[in-house]
Amino acid sequence: MKDPRWTAISESNFAWEKAALDWLRDRLPDRDPWHAWSNFEFIDDDGKVNEVDALVLSPVGIFLVEVKSRPGVLTGDAHTWTWRTDGRDYAYDNPLILANRKAKRLATLLRRQSSVIKARSRVPFIEPLIFLSAINADTFRLSGNGRSGAFLKGRPDTSNDDGIIARLEGTGNYPPSGPLLGHELGRVLCRAVVEAGVRPSNKHRRIADYHLGALIQEGENYQDWVGEHVSAGVRRRVRIYGYALAATVDARQSLVRQATREFQILEGVDHPGILRVRDFKESELGPALLFDYNPQGRRLDFLLREQGNQLNADQRLSILRQLAETLKYAHQKKLIHRALSPQSILVQNQDGAQLQLAIMNWQLAARGGQAAEQANLTALGASAGTLARTVGTRHVEDYLEDPAKVFLAPEALWDGAPSGPHLDVFSLGAIAWQVFTGEPPASSASELQQKLRAGNGLRISDVLDGTGRALQDLIQFSTCPDVSARLGSMTDFLEYLELVEDELTAPVELATVDPGSAKAGDLIDGGFTVVRRLGKGSSSDVLLVTRSGNGEELVLKVALDASHNRRLVAEGEALRKLRHANIVEWRETLTVAGRTALLMSSAGKDTLAHLLRNNRPSLDLVRRFGEELLQTVVFLENEGVYHRDIKPDNIGLCPTSHSGRLQLVLFDFSLSKASVDNIQAGTRPYLDPFLSLRKPPRWDIYAERFAAAMTLYEMLTGTLPIWGDGVSDPAVIEPEVTLDVTLFDPNLREASAAFFGKALRRDFRERFDNAEDMLRDWRKIFDQADTQTAADPFELIARRATRETAIGELGYGVEAQNVLDRMGIHSVRELLAVDRVRFRYLKSVGDKVRKEIRGTAKRLAQIRPDLVAGAPTVLDTDAGKSGIRSLDELANHLFPKRAAADERPDDDALAIYLGLETAETGAENERNATLWPTLGDAAQAAGIARPALTHAIVAARGRWIKSPAISEVREELAITLSASGGVMAVTEAANSLLASHGSIEQDDTHRLRLAAAVLRAASETEAELAQPRYQVFPGAAKGAVPLLAASVDHADYALRLGAAADRVIAADEETSAGESLPTPQQVIERLEAVDRPHTVAILSTQRMVKLAAGCSQRAAVSSRLELYPLGMAAQRAVRIAMGSLIGPRVLTESQVRERIMGRYPDAEPLPDRPSLDSLLGAAGSDLVWRTDGEDGPGYYSAHRGFGPSAGTTTFLHRADTVADDEQSEEVLAARQFDDRLRHAIRSGGFLVLTAAPRLARHAEAALRRTIAGADFLPISLDRIVLESLKEEARQRKVGWSKVLEADIGGPGSRDWSNLIRLASFARARIRGKLTAQGKSLLLLDPGLLARLDLLDLISDLQSMAGRADGISSVWLLAPMAGPGLPTLDGVPIPVVTQAQWARVPDRWPGHSSRAAA
Repeated sequence: MKDPRWTAISESNFAWEKAALDWLRDRLPDRDPWHAWSNFEFIDDDGKVNEVDALVLSPVGIFLVEVKSRPGVLTGDAHTWTWRTDGRDYAYDNPLILANRKAKRLATLLRRQSSVIKARSRVPFIEPLIFLSAINADTFRLSGNGRSGAFLKGRPDTSNDDGIIARLEGTGNYPPSGPLLGHELGRVLCRAVVEAGVRPSNKHRRIADYHLGALIQEGENYQDWVGEHVSAGVRRRVRIYGYALAATVDARQSLVRQATREFQILEGVDHPGILRVRDFKESELGPALLFDYNPQGRRLDFLLREQGNQLNADQRLSILRQLAETLKYAHQKKLIHRALSPQSILVQNQDGAQLQLAIMNWQLAARGGQAAEQANLTALGASAGTLARTVGTRHVEDYLEDPAKVFLAPEALWDGAPSGPHLDVFSLGAIAWQVFTGEPPASSASELQQKLRAGNGLRISDVLDGTGRALQDLIQFSTCPDVSARLGSMTDFLEYLELVEDELTAPVELATVDPGSAKAGDLIDGGFTVVRRLGKGSSSDVLLVTRSGNGEELVLKVALDASHNRRLVAEGEALRKLRHANIVEWRETLTVAGRTALLMSSAGKDTLAHLLRNNRPSLDLVRRFGEELLQTVVFLENEGVYHRDIKPDNIGLCPTSHSGRLQLVLFDFSLSKASVDNIQAGTRPYLDPFLSLRKPPRWDIYAERFAAAMTLYEMLTGTLPIWGDGVSDPAVIEPEVTLDVTLFDPNLREASAAFFGKALRRDFRERFDNAEDMLRDWRKIFDQADTQTAADPFELIARRATRETAIGELGYGVEAQNVLDRMGIHSVRELLAVDRVRFRYLKSVGDKVRKEIRGTAKRLAQIRPDLVAGAPTVLDTDAGKSGIRSLDELANHLFPKRAAADERPDDDALAIYLGLETAETGAENERNATLWPTLGDAAQAAGIARPALTHAIVAARGRWIKSPAISEVREELAITLSASGGVMAVTEAANSLLASHGSIEQDDTHRLRLAAAVLRAASETEAELAQPRYQVFPGAAKGAVPLLAASVDHADYALRLGAAADRVIAADEETSAGESLPTPQQVIERLEAVDRPHTVAILSTQRMVKLAAGCSQRAAVSSRLELYPLGMAAQRAVRIAMGSLIGPRVLTESQVRERIMGRYPDAEPLPDRPSLDSLLGAAGSDLVWRTDGEDGPGYYSAHRGFGPSAGTTTFLHRADTVADDEQSEEVLAARQFDDRLRHAIRSGGFLVLTAAPRLARHAEAALRRTIAGADFLPISLDRIVLESLKEEARQRKVGWSKVLEADIGGPGSRDWSNLIRLASFARARIRGKLTAQGKSLLLLDPGLLARLDLLDLISDLQSMAGRADGISSVWLLAPMAGPGLPTLDGVPIPVVTQAQWARVPDRWPGHSSRAAA
């Protein structure tokens, strides 16, 4: 192409760019309508400067060409590209994103030109292209959507050319998709380009004294440039808020306010972790901010892409600590970022061992409280809408395009979301996911929502092997979708991060000393520094310590040796063992120098008080919450631990992990050990005011129940009771409590008054004797109300009802009445005037109550149509809330608005057809059970003729097409579908709607049905258009999930992908021994071999695999992009997911289930214990269930290292290889010991085994393996002793707190002799429990036997062992520091002969493990 057809607006300053443009120029045709412009810039309507390498006008369209001539291997996706050159990775944003923005801006600019307007011409779509002039086919390795718009030189002048020339010409693999551009339109567009003011790139642009150089990045309303001072040479990052062309004075002032606000937010903030703003400048281009600039700085997302595999654990932890400490500083300054992501974080030094980070992009931040934030928004004027869209966008395309959005908290994406540290906590938790996995937490907002709901937060063990419990908890608790259950502050985040640091670092390398000899200033195991010694008891050293990175002083108790581990755990029960669903775990038990230790601290959240201040809970919640609170008090009484400050401020509301249902959580036990003589400890008015009247005045358990009763009263009524005038001290006046009985629900009034009248009596002896009695009477309040149902048949009640009949006369249960009362519905007239759709979607009401309300109203209207009002009441009006409509609101638009009495058969049929009501469809399996029944199935289920249902659907389409709400959904679906490659399974599309709109429903099945109903209505409406953008296509087989697709080609391609996935599964089942799954790469290769129509865009690998699984009959996709058989056997799932169980020292049953099912959610459900134990063993796991473990019941592993797994190899664990000399003395001793145990199993008898304290737990695990299959029962002696002591104390009416006080006092205290006497009384109970088992015994944890003078029980068992009428075998494992005859606390264990005891060789536990394997 020659001049003037090729117009070089300016010459390129880069040789590589000039060579690429010359290559293009030499190969483009020199004829009409061809034309090209190179190296120019234009100013768009928003005032942004846009530099363009080349603009090409061809017969098939207009193309904006961006030249990239970097050599090397190119990989990446739709968001980020990575070049590998000279052995090093360099990551950048996909240049197509910016090129696409420039193309859209240029098209808008051209449409405004006079030549286009006069000719009434249409400016065609300007297509962005990336010309990779230095990349060849072998090094071009972009995947999925990352390949879109990227072109190589190709093979010009050949029939199968797939390079950039073929795309510009519309030949080869790129035939024209529309009409060709005529010569006249070409001339019009050429004139428009000139009129648009394209000009040479201005290399001399200035802001104040700074020359502007390269463009760094751009945002929605700003651009960041490199600026260099004209004289000093200092470089700054210059952020320009560009003035729009022809902007009004108000618009320009609004832009100035935005820039000023960002400057004011950061002005005076001087912290190395926050990118510092230096100055504010006005210029002709727009207001500008000058930031510090480091030419070596890289965005964190780029660094993780380039060097992520090279970072060690310390560097990853350092990244999180720096960010958390920086955000903590910002939050102390009342500065909330609100949009934190790796794209907003600069790494200032890439090559240093200690990475230095700085947070930038604070333009969306909030400073101050809510009032300050609102003032900020108001001050923005016209820009306020922009900020609202950024925080709670309703523009779905932006929502899907921006990779940073998956780091935002779900609530941040809604209009009017309140600011607070919780937003940044979520973002940092999501960043932690990427820091440790190398990948973003999700590929889209829809996937993020699904992950959050499935795991109640992000579960990193789903994708990363070797995940420790601390890391799992840190990320999961930080990203919990329920704000009330999320970590509340950066201080909380840092506390959890310390646990992760302890988990991933190796303190053995530090110069530590033993706690028994530690003095002030010494460092001991676990990162603790001794402040001073507090003392030494009979079982523990007590130290005042600080923890590294935290100046808070804590009390640390460390067992003297391993034989006291059990004793310390028992002692700690009074303070921290409270393992109960409604009690927060605020005490940390850990291991220090190989021994059990207790670290005492406190924490808490105040959620119930907030609920009571803002919204009284419904009666069904009060009932359940009250039961939970009293069950907790019962538990505390049984454990002998007292809270002493029960009140709403110390009760949190958290969702359960399995259902998401809210439950009470009691926290802040800081007063639990206060002296009983301190009757002022607590909070009035929950503190018993009559304690001073006790004889003597002391705190007692009745005061605990008093506080619970006050809290229950406040929950039920929203107020607190009073005594007398409510001002005087109740203790000095005579009246009993005054209860405002009018606040009680009428059905509960009498029973409630009796309950609280007794619970709050002045004389404690007239109150409830125990918490169990309180709980029983609390339940009676509601149980009695439940039995107060109408005795007459409902038909009779309906016949005698009038429009003024009270709701209570209709037979509703008390909870349904309570809901109706709170809705303002008190009579039949009001009930029958409510739109039945509102009853269908009642908020915060369970299904049972919802159906009861709706069903009774419907039956009443059917029996008595004369009671139905002629017009709806105010309750039928739409609230018209702004912002995103929830699915519940959208569902209101699916049916015509009529009163409950006017519910017609075709309405029910339409509800069935939409999937809101169930209908039998004959689906083959639950997974593929269609959410949308056929027309015939729906008509049959509703009992109406098909033509009648067809008529109802046609009428509904007529309503839906006029509905703005349904139109918004149709538009959203078109955008979502386009971003998903043009095809989605219906369930996937429904989940996408669920993620973007949300629902008040809690049941997942109901939520999905609601979303699917809205989806079907939208797709049915779209199908009525002359040119629908998408249609519904049937699945691969009858009953399979339908597809939503842009065309037949898209649907056919998806079905063929599903068939390929089924073939992968079939091949796996034929060839695999069940040890592994096809690798993701193998799966991708099989799927990429499926022929893709040229009308279907290239899908990303992740999207392709998920689509294939969604369209298959036999395949499911794991959290790590593996295909696995639908319903895969549980044992195989356990075996393959073994890596997810590595790391934590202990896992609960539910955590094991979460970690395995989190990876393979569609596998066969795992069985309950004890079948789960057998399943783990059969799969090769060395996890052993222990009811007496150090951290409570759970699965424990004595060995931290595993062999190779199917999962990813990670840096979290460093495997040490130790080669045994098979002939060494240690190995021979281990073999001989093993042989001796095998013989002892066969022959029976008594055997005491001593082991070094540091190996005691390893020896226990090895013994458990050795006796597996034999008729042995492992028993914790400490547990048996404690159980028996509690039973004995209860029978003798001795308070358990007294027992614990005596134990803490130790020998020599006044109560110690009483404790020994109690133990002697309990001796018969202990002996009975041990001898009644009927099996051989492995006795563990014998510490308390020696402490309480009960070792003679061992003699009893010894005499019974090996006898025909006794016990076959009795083995006792005793930790002992050195060799010699077995002892406990210096007291000899009775053995008769040398054959009755043995020392466990140090090598034996490891030898046993390998032998078992």
